[in-house]
Amino acid sequence: MGEQTTDALTAARWDSVTEDGGSRWFEPVLIAILGVIVVTSFLVPGGGGAKEPAASPPGDTPYNVVVAVLDDLDDIDCADMDQFLPRSSRWLVDQGRCFEDATAASPVCCPARAMLATGQLPHNNGVRRQIDGHRLRAEDTVQADLSAAGVDTYGLGKFLNGLPSEEVQTGRFDTGFARTEFWDTTHYRNFKLIDRNGRRRSPGPNAHVTEVTGRYLRDYLSERAADDRPFYAYAGFFGPHNQWRGKDHRGSRLPVPTAANADRPVPPFRLHTEGDARDKLFPFRKLAGDSSQLKTLYEARVRATYDIDDQLAEMFEQMEGNGLIDNTAVIFVSDNGFALGENNWEGKAVPYPASVDVPMLMYLPPGLGERGIDQRPVDLLDVAPTIYDIVDVKPDHLLDGHSLLGRHERKARFLEFTNEASELVLKESGRAPVYVPSWAMLRVETRALIAFDLGQGEVRWEYYADPGMERNLMWDRVPRSDRPAPAVVAQMTADLERLRTCAGTTESGAANPCP
Repeated sequence: MGEQTTDALTAARWDSVTEDGGSRWFEPVLIAILGVIVVTSFLVPGGGGAKEPAASPPGDTPYNVVVAVLDDLDDIDCADMDQFLPRSSRWLVDQGRCFEDATAASPVCCPARAMLATGQLPHNNGVRRQIDGHRLRAEDTVQADLSAAGVDTYGLGKFLNGLPSEEVQTGRFDTGFARTEFWDTTHYRNFKLIDRNGRRRSPGPNAHVTEVTGRYLRDYLSERAADDRPFYAYAGFFGPHNQWRGKDHRGSRLPVPTAANADRPVPPFRLHTEGDARDKLFPFRKLAGDSSQLKTLYEARVRATYDIDDQLAEMFEQMEGNGLIDNTAVIFVSDNGFALGENNWEGKAVPYPASVDVPMLMYLPPGLGERGIDQRPVDLLDVAPTIYDIVDVKPDHLLDGHSLLGRHERKARFLEFTNEASELVLKESGRAPVYVPSWAMLRVETRALIAFDLGQGEVRWEYYADPGMERNLMWDRVPRSDRPAPAVVAQMTADLERLRTCAGTTESGAANPCP
């Protein structure tokens, strides 16, 4: 009965979107459907195949969590956040915490989202590449542990690349969520949802993926507001990555903003490329394309971000109206950064700041934690431990990250990327990352040591001491007086090699802890 009820709700949503692009609901049917859902949601988990609820619930006064994940949003300084999130920054910045120094330890979509779900580095959770989504183990996810503890869990939008929604929605692949409405992410130009009976549903030619995702999220929150059971909602937005909107836009590398933001003014674009980049590998020596192309892409991406900002602002306004604002934390983050000319690169997958640095914000209800700008080095790895901390549930697997509510101060950061030559990556990541070798990097303050694996045992080493990572001090043409001390390089090299197999944290008593 639970599956039929949820399918009926899904069908009603899609039918209303297909008809006029709005959210027209027939009230008597809706009330009946929601009434059954509230009852059956306690009895029958949805298509996520999560663990059975445990006997012990979370704390006496539980908090809820909403995680909003953007796709390829480049880093934004906390002071400039209101220019790119003009509406939702009222809650995320003014009433929240902005992390000025946040990174993605593996700056490509699928590994990054797996880190969000598990709190583990790719070498521990098994999702090293874009095509490794099927390697995710549901039992190692925060959503599965929360479901087992009696928390209602809901996954929406984009989850893992290359994972057909048919496998998720019909239960053939277990995401760990109790209920899911994940769009098909095999490629962006095929915006569809498969229901639990394997039927394909389309939003219609006038629907916009950001608006539909925002509407689904608010529908879920309206349902949860009538129930005291704690919840965790994950909303994966497609923007500001290029996104599907009707047949006229297929094949475009630009995101398509809604009509409301299509011509909206944006902050000025500032192109910053490297001059002499002979100290880097071949793919980074010259920027492909020109400044006008990058400027057009930048403006479209910002307007797509405004669309998401509108949806989040409507969510916050709804939560103020129904009381959820007082006990619901909201975490806002991007799965990776995106270079628009920095280090002569367009896209992600590289170890340089524009690719690995991400925006991270957190709205905290009164009494949950401190607000303001947080200067500590943090990572996507820290999101899952933070969710456990907020909802007061203990993890059932080892975590490589730290709760953002705690006081942990990272002295170093470890990042890793695994090269892959697949069509999925070529479509996803701007300039073909097939040209980017596998790499591992250790960052200590402004110093960074990178080991590029060129194959057959050959390693290319780069060392930087500048924040923009533009001058490789291990290049053979760098004056000897400017090169790093051999003892510093030796120590960082040893630390880097140790961290390739790190697992857990010092707090967990791990033998080889991650930073």
